[in-house]
Amino acid sequence: MKKIKIAVVSATGTAYKRTIPALKDSDVCEVVSVQGRNKAKLQKICDEYGIKSAYTDEKEMLTNEDYDLIYIANPPFMHYTSIVEATKTEKAIICEKPLDNNYKNALRIKALLKEYPHPFMVAHHLRHQKAYDDIKTIITTGKIGNVVETYSQWGFKLNTSASNALWKLEPSLGGEGTFSDNGIHIIDFIIGLFGVPMEVFGHCYSMGLPKIFDTEVAMLCYKNKTVTLSASQNTAFPGNGLFIYGTDGSIESYGAIGEKSIKTITLTTSQGKQVFEYPQTNLYGAEVENFIKHYFFGDKTANSGTNLQEAVDSLKIIELLREANRNKKAYMFNNEYEKN
Repeated sequence: MKKIKIAVVSATGTAYKRTIPALKDSDVCEVVSVQGRNKAKLQKICDEYGIKSAYTDEKEMLTNEDYDLIYIANPPFMHYTSIVEATKTEKAIICEKPLDNNYKNALRIKALLKEYPHPFMVAHHLRHQKAYDDIKTIITTGKIGNVVETYSQWGFKLNTSASNALWKLEPSLGGEGTFSDNGIHIIDFIIGLFGVPMEVFGHCYSMGLPKIFDTEVAMLCYKNKTVTLSASQNTAFPGNGLFIYGTDGSIESYGAIGEKSIKTITLTTSQGKQVFEYPQTNLYGAEVENFIKHYFFGDKTANSGTNLQEAVDSLKIIELLREANRNKKAYMFNNEYEKN
């Protein structure tokens, strides 16, 4: 099998921490070129992972290198510019989450990619594990009846002195709060399971970070169920679980939400309890490999990941929950909002 060659834009941050190490021993792809502003760090990455070339200029790398797929790993406020350059290459694109730092800018990317004929994915890792597939199967086959309520959390304690925290703490760059960072992953997870809601309500506040909402709660209302999601950048010991309750059973998983894959889920029905155990999977490698298997190798059993519309919808939900917080009322999720 020919390995798919990847060029990484802005390789010295998240990509160096997670994506590049996860793909080091991949059977389906290899990183062949990296770009970033720090020459010394780029050289370190190349030496550490056997990468052939490095560039400080994004356009130069995309023009000169031989590759099949572009991975855009810079912060969300830079995504539009990088996607513009990537579309000129006519290559497949993976873009780090979130698609942009707000819903309005996401619509601009959606318009840009409207006629783009090549595969595009936003990198949300939580869908790329067997536990996710099993949860979705349990729900769709009716093993717990009709879903009534769902709860999920992703909280952590943000290291405000970290270099990547600087833009996250600035609303105009990273978004207004924690749902624009870690919390968007659980929104994406829920969209993957249930689609978009009919109505959104939210509560946002700060426990210590003055410019942004470091704690946010969203309630997503569907026709016959509600989903409550909590995100925080100011919780030292979060539970980070996923709990789905239906008319005939439940799915419970403590510690399910985070950077690591789900270890166990407990299915409870009238037949009793059944515990599913899973080996640890590097989700940051799996999301890239699944995308490649699906689009390059035609393996339709591989999860194709978060598509453009789903990424836009996630940012719309965040926009609506903050509007709901400001105005103390729920907002309908419908196309009329895009005209406002």
